[in-house]
Amino acid sequence: MSAPSRWATLGVVAAMTASLSVVAGPAPAGASAISPPSLVGGDVHPYPGAAEILEAQNVRLISGDGHIVLADCATPPEGDIGLLRIWTTDEAIGSDGIGRVCFRVTGPTGVLNLEVPGVYEIRGDGQREGTGHEVTAKLRSDEGEQLTIDVDPHGSTQVGLGADPEASPTMLLQLRTGTAPAPVTGEQAAIGRLSTQGRECTATLVAPRWVISAASCFAADPNDPQLTESPPAATTHVTLPGRDAAEVDWLSPRPGRDVVLARLAAPINGVTVIPPASTAPTAAPTGAELTAVGHGRTATDGDWTTDRQHSVPVTFTEATATTLTTASGPLVCGGMAGAPVLHDGGLVAVLSQAGQAGCPDTEGNGSALTAARTDDLGTWGTAVTGDADHTWSLADPPPAAASGSPVGTVADSAFTGTGRPLTATAGATWTTGDTYSPAVRLNGAATLAAAGPAVATNADFSISARAKPGTGGTVLSQDGTRTAGFKLWVENDAWHFAMSRSDVASPVWDTVSAPTGSAPAGAWSQATVTYQAATGVMVLWVDGRNVAGMRHTAKWEATGALRAGAHKTGATSLGGHFDGVLSTLKAWNRPALTPERNTHDFDGDGRNDVIITDGNGDLWMYPNWGGSGMNTVSGADRVKIGTGWGSLRWIVTDWEADGLADVAMIDADGEMWLYPNEGGKLSSARRKLIGTGWGGYTHGAGNADDSPHADLFGIKKSDGKLYYYPNGGGKTQIGNSGWSAHRLFPADFTGDGRADVMAIDGKGELWFYANTSANGVTLAARSQSGTGWSSYKPVAMDLSGDGRTDLVAVDGKGTLWVYPGRDDGRFGARYQIGVNWRITAIG
Repeated sequence: MSAPSRWATLGVVAAMTASLSVVAGPAPAGASAISPPSLVGGDVHPYPGAAEILEAQNVRLISGDGHIVLADCATPPEGDIGLLRIWTTDEAIGSDGIGRVCFRVTGPTGVLNLEVPGVYEIRGDGQREGTGHEVTAKLRSDEGEQLTIDVDPHGSTQVGLGADPEASPTMLLQLRTGTAPAPVTGEQAAIGRLSTQGRECTATLVAPRWVISAASCFAADPNDPQLTESPPAATTHVTLPGRDAAEVDWLSPRPGRDVVLARLAAPINGVTVIPPASTAPTAAPTGAELTAVGHGRTATDGDWTTDRQHSVPVTFTEATATTLTTASGPLVCGGMAGAPVLHDGGLVAVLSQAGQAGCPDTEGNGSALTAARTDDLGTWGTAVTGDADHTWSLADPPPAAASGSPVGTVADSAFTGTGRPLTATAGATWTTGDTYSPAVRLNGAATLAAAGPAVATNADFSISARAKPGTGGTVLSQDGTRTAGFKLWVENDAWHFAMSRSDVASPVWDTVSAPTGSAPAGAWSQATVTYQAATGVMVLWVDGRNVAGMRHTAKWEATGALRAGAHKTGATSLGGHFDGVLSTLKAWNRPALTPERNTHDFDGDGRNDVIITDGNGDLWMYPNWGGSGMNTVSGADRVKIGTGWGSLRWIVTDWEADGLADVAMIDADGEMWLYPNEGGKLSSARRKLIGTGWGGYTHGAGNADDSPHADLFGIKKSDGKLYYYPNGGGKTQIGNSGWSAHRLFPADFTGDGRADVMAIDGKGELWFYANTSANGVTLAARSQSGTGWSSYKPVAMDLSGDGRTDLVAVDGKGTLWVYPGRDDGRFGARYQIGVNWRITAIG
C-alpha cells in the first residue's frame, strides 16, 4: 500500500531531527582528542523496522527511547492500563482499516517522535478514573501552527478537526510521558546510566556522592573531550539500579584523559561503591580477560533501550600511560562511554571509543576498543571525592608535564562557593613515582597562592594537608593584612598549628604541637586541623589521631589569600618557606568530621565526652581533654546543658551525623524527641519528634549500616524481644524473647565499623553479641564479657582515643572507671578516672 499524498506535502518534521542533537559543553582546557567514533550514545534512537511499519500501516515512526512503542489495538489491558489510541480521518492509517493506531507505554517516562496525519482524537491508556499515564502530545496543523496538549489519562482528548470542525487537519509529531530518566536494572548496584541533554553514557559510583564516567559525555565534541572544573552545562542525572535518578551538580575532569568525576547533589547511601584500582602504571592489565559493565545499546533489534545493564568480556593487548587498547575487541555500542572496566574488584579504566561495526543505527568502523586508564589515579580520585569545600589534589598536571617540569595553576576541585585555584611561583615542580603521585615539590622559596581566602578564620573551619618534608616549613596559611590568620607547619620532625590573636606583624600565637616524629623528614604524613568558633576549640590530628588541642578565643577574620609553602610575616613579606613535597590540600567551612567514628563528642574537639544527670535533674557535659586518670573528664570544666531531666530516659548519639553528639529522650507519653547539638548546646527550640510508642521499650543507639545516620535498638519489655530500627524506623526483630531485664549498649566493639550489642542481664552478667552482618544486624551467639555489673551505670564510647570502644562506668560507690576495649568484645584492666560521682544516669 502506498503512503497518502499528504506525506509529500508535509515531509519529515525538522524539529524531530533537532531533538537528536547534543548540548555544547564548557570551554576546552587541556585534554587529548580521541579517535572517532566515541561511545557517547544518544537518548533517542531510530525506531526499529520503521520502513516496514510505514509500508504496512502508513505510520511514520521516526525515533524514541523505547518506552512508547507501536501496539496491536486488540491488545487487552493489563490491570488499569491499556493502550494509547490515536484516531485519524484517514482510514488507511493503522492495520484495522478504521483510521486508528495504538501505542503502549512501557515505563514511567518515554518519548516517541512520529508523524501521524489527520489526528482528531487521542484516548489515554487509563481504564478508570485516576489511572493512566500523563501524556503530552505535540501536533502541527496544515497551516504550520504547532501546539502541545495534555492528554486526558483515562479519557478522550479532542484535537484538530475533533475540537473544531472548521480547523485544518492536524499531524501528530510527538508523544511524551514523564520527565525524569527511566529506571534501570542490573546486578551491579553501583553502575548506572548517565543522562544529559541528548546524550546517554554509563557512570560508576566511587564514593557516596561521586561517580566516574567519560569526559566525552559532557564535552562540546565527544571526540575531543575537553572540560574545565564547572557545573555541567545541562541538567544531568545518574540512575542506579533500583534507585531514583540523582542529579549531578559538579564536574572534575582529569586532564589528558577521557575521564571525569561527577559530583551528585546528594549522597547515595546503602550502595557499595567501586573504587578506582590502585595498580601501578607499570603493571598494566593487558593480556588478561577483564569485564566492562554498562548501559549501552545492543545489536538486538528488539532491545533498543539502555535500561538493562549488560557485561562485555574484553582483553586489551596494548597499554600506554593513559589508555588501554585492543585492535580487535567485542561488540560495544553507544551508551557505553564511561562504562567501568573491572579487574580484581577494582576499576581499571573507563570505556572511551570503539569501532562499533555491527551496532544498530551505526555505520561502524571495525572493532577496535579504547579505554581511558584509572588504575593510577588513586591519589587524584581520593582527593576529589572527599567532602571538603575546597580540594587541591596537586595530582592533576597537564598532559605534557613530566616530572621536574614547572607547576602553573592547580585546580580547586569539588568546591562550594568561589573556586580558589592555586598559582605557583618559580621553584614549584611536578614530581611522580612516589607514594602520592603526581605531587608538587617546593624548593624552599616557591609558594602556591589563591586569589582569596578559603575559610573564615573567625568561624568554624578545618584544613588538611599531606606532606613529605625535607627541611620543613609552612605547609598552609591564610593571609591577613600584616600576618597570617593561621599557619600549619613542620619543624623538628613534628607538625604544629597556630592561630594568631590579632592582625599585627608580630602577633601572639595560640599554638598546638604534635609529638616529635609525627612529621619525619623524607616520609609522608597527614595533618588535619578542626576549629569550632563557639567553643574556641582547635584540634590537631595527625594521620587520623587526635594529638593536641587547646582553646583560641581571640577571633578575627583573615581575608587574604590561602597560601601553601609559606606564611605572611608583614605587610609585604613572607617567611617559613617549605622544602619538601605536598599532596592533597583541603579546606572546609565547618568542623570536618573527625577521623574517629565518635558518637559522644559534644563540644566538637574530636574527643568523646561524658554526659550525666545529677540528683537535681540537671544535665551536665564533662569535656574530655585526653590523657588518662583524673584528667580524662574534667569536673572543673563541666558545662550544664539541661535542666529537668531527672525522671527522663535518654541516650547520647550523633543522630544528625554532623560530628556533634545529640540527645534522644523518651518522655512520659512514650514519645522520642531529638534534642540537636548546636555549637555545644542542646537546642530545645529545634527539638523534633523521631518516634512514638517507646513507653514500653528499653532503647539504645548505634550505627550498623552504610548510612551515616544513627540506628536505634529497642527491647519490648512485655515480651522481651529485641528490635533493630535502621535510621530510626522500619523495625526488624533481631532477638527472641528473654531480653526483658537487659540493659542495652550498642556500639562497634570489634573495630569493623558495624554496631555490635553489649548487654547486662538481670543477674548483672555482661554479655557480648557480635554483629556478623555486612550491612544491618545479625547477632552471633553471645559470649560473656564480665560479671557483677548490677550496680554499675555504664556507657559505651571510645574515651581513650585509641580507636577502640571502651566501657565508661560508675559503680555503686560513685567511682568512675574506664574498661579499655580490645576489639574482641572483652576489655583490658580497668583504671579509675573519678570519685564521688553521685549521678542518676550516664551517657
